[in-house]
This record gives sequence, structure tokens and C-alpha cells, in this order.
Amino acid sequence: MATRYAFFVRRGAASKQTGAAKQSMKITKVSTVQLVRRGEKPRRNSLGDGIDRRFTFVLVETDAGITGLGEAAGDAAILGAIIERRYGPMAVGADPTDIPGIWHRLTARRPFWEIGGSPVCAISALEVACWDIWGQAEGVPVCELLGGRDRDIIEAYASDLYWEEPEAMAETAAGYVAAGFRYVKTHIGAPAERDRDIDRARAIRYAIGSDVGFMIDINTGLDRESALSLGKDLAEFKPYWYEEPVPPLDFVGHAWLREQLPFKIATGENLYTELGFEPLFAAKACDFVMPDLLRCGGVDQSRRVCVAAARHGVIPTPHNFAGGVGTAVTLHMMAATPEAQLFEYDTTGSSICDELFVDPLVIEDGHIHVPTAPGLGVRLTQDTIDRWSP
Repeated sequence: MATRYAFFVRRGAASKQTGAAKQSMKITKVSTVQLVRRGEKPRRNSLGDGIDRRFTFVLVETDAGITGLGEAAGDAAILGAIIERRYGPMAVGADPTDIPGIWHRLTARRPFWEIGGSPVCAISALEVACWDIWGQAEGVPVCELLGGRDRDIIEAYASDLYWEEPEAMAETAAGYVAAGFRYVKTHIGAPAERDRDIDRARAIRYAIGSDVGFMIDINTGLDRESALSLGKDLAEFKPYWYEEPVPPLDFVGHAWLREQLPFKIATGENLYTELGFEPLFAAKACDFVMPDLLRCGGVDQSRRVCVAAARHGVIPTPHNFAGGVGTAVTLHMMAATPEAQLFEYDTTGSSICDELFVDPLVIEDGHIHVPTAPGLGVRLTQDTIDRWSP
């Protein structure tokens, strides 16, 4: 393996070296495809609701005839323009297998740095697509490029339960447990629904039993005092973790709640780049950290966060509520990163996910099999585009 890749690899090199990979490739074109999955009922969190889910997929073409697939999380209204008008043209001509070079080219070659938000989401999507290209060129799954898979299957938690009547949420949660999941997550936390949320949490805990991990996600919707008050009322249901109870940059608030409440705090899906997580760790603000590969900078940045978390005694559990590309790349990263635990699996049936996998995604007893096809193991077909085009 070339020296420039060494700082990514922790346990060895890719198992194959093909002629395509040895020859220098160049990116020739970057384009986006936006698709919409129409919902049947609103999906709510503490900050609002929505019915449809929009997905921005990124196609990175090369002069070797290999096309990589990425996915951009962020503001779907502007991501297409950011990628096709700014970062796509910057990537053209670059070697997609030079991941450090791609990162530098897209982040540090403009007068003003973009340190978060949709621009970093766009860069993340391009970086993910480049890993897909490199894996296809080598003929190996992306996890092999990351030093080899530490495991072939990863335990998952069922995500998510959204606001409905307590009885309906309890029935759905019980179904997840019957399917083999040992961890279940719900969204609550709207201030106007406090009493009803207690009823929801009670019904879910009763339905899943005392041995199942029960994650409660507030989606940043409360101030410190409100989060503390709600947390005290939720304590009787023994949450496995209390996720994003306050705004993401309130590191002190997260740390304060961690000291005050008798259960663990999870956060991090709204932070960007390895450096952006340092204040979180310095404040001792969480027990579980949740970098999102499609937001925080891509594969390498998320791995750096996971390794840094372990040094600080924090368990990394990547956030994943995405389409098939986000699901695939998160599985590959976790397979090669033993520090990372608990894969977030979207059980809502509202994603564009399964149809993207080259080989069907295998889920058994709450565990996900890591894809084995070259690259990420996903493809965007014309049938999928036709099915979900707006």
C-alpha cells in the first residue's frame, strides 16, 4: 500500500492489488440524484414533524470507468447546488484513492473554511464515494481498506419509535423485540406533550420488558432545567441512554445532566470533524458519542472520533438514519473499528435503503451482516431512480 494511505490503516493493508488500483485514476464528473420516499404518516421529534424523506445521492465518475456512490445528509434544498456547483468541480481531476488529498483539496483550498453544516455534509458524501471507488478498484470491501474487518456481524438497535398513542408505540416496540432486537429507541420530548410522553415511555418499557435496552432521544429540544426535570421523571423506566437532551453545542449542559441523572448521556450526531468533538470530550459531556459518517466528514473523520472517544473512556456508537449508502458505509467503518458499538438500524420502513445493496442486507436476531461486495456494496439503478423520483 502506498505510504499516503498508511495513516488510515490500523491492522494491515488491502488483501488485493489490482491493475486498476495501481494505475492513477482521476475524477471526471460529479453529479447528484435527489429522490423522495413519500410517507404514510408524520414522523415527529421534539422539534417538529414531517412525512416525506428526501435523499441526495452523489455519483463520482472516473476515467477508469468506475463510479462511486455517496450520500449527503443535510439540507436537501441546497445540497445539490453545493455539490454540483462548488465541491464537484473542485474534485474533478483528483485521484479518488488519495483520500487525504481529497480531504485537503475540498476543505483547505478555499480562502474561508467551512467547519460544519451542509458544506461538510457535501464533503462527507464525496469522501464516502471515493472509498467506494477505491474498494471497487481493489476488488475488496471498504472495511478491508480500513485494515480488515474485526467482525462480520454487528449488533443493532431498532430505530425508531415516533409519537403515536402509547398503546400503538408499545405494540411496535414489542414487535422489534420479537424480531430479535435487544435495544429499542424512541423519540419524545416536546414540552407540550410532557405528561403524554411519560405515558408513552411507561407503555414502551412495559411492552419490551426490563432486560431490553431502552434509548430515549430528545433531539435537542429542551433547555437544561427542562431536560433535568423530564429525565428525573423518566428514571423509573431505566433508560439505557438519554440522547441529545439539550442543544448540541451545550457541552456544559450535557455534562451537568450527566452528573445529575442516574443514567447515561448520548450525543454527537450534530457535530462536525474530529476537532469539533474535542470540546465534548474535554467537558466530559457524554457516555456515548454518536458521529454521523455522512455529516462529520466521512469515513476517516468518524474513525478518528471513535478512536478519540475510546481514549476518553467514551463508547462510540455512530448515528445512522440514512439511505442505503449511509447504512453500508457505517457498517464497513464499524466492522473495522472495534471501539464502535451498536449499529443504528432504521426500522421505520421509510428509507431508500434495501434496493441499493448489490447483495441483500442480512438481518438476523437484531444483528446486521457486513456487506462483502467490493467497495461499499451499493449501486443506484435506474429502477430505483424511476421509483422514487419526485
